[in-house]
Amino acid sequence: MYYTLKTTNVYRVPTVEDALRLRKHLERTCTGELVAFSYKTKYIKSKGDIVDKYQVVTATVAIDNEKEPEGVMTVDMEVEF
Repeated sequence: MYYTLKTTNVYRVPTVEDALRLRKHLERTCTGELVAFSYKTKYIKSKGDIVDKYQVVTATVAIDNEKEPEGVMTVDMEVEF
């Protein structure tokens, strides 16, 4: 049996406020526990001038226990040898 233990997703959102809303949404709805969350402002430049910006959000969710997995999110796949 294969178990999903942890997953990290990277999102692009328009503003810091959107990043914080995403954090609250993930805390309420994700399968598992949100164990890490960060965001960084990225700038779009044209000819040296900043013309726009956005946030890159990284969120890590712990889904199952490595030593004693409960099977919260199993992975079904066929392995060919």
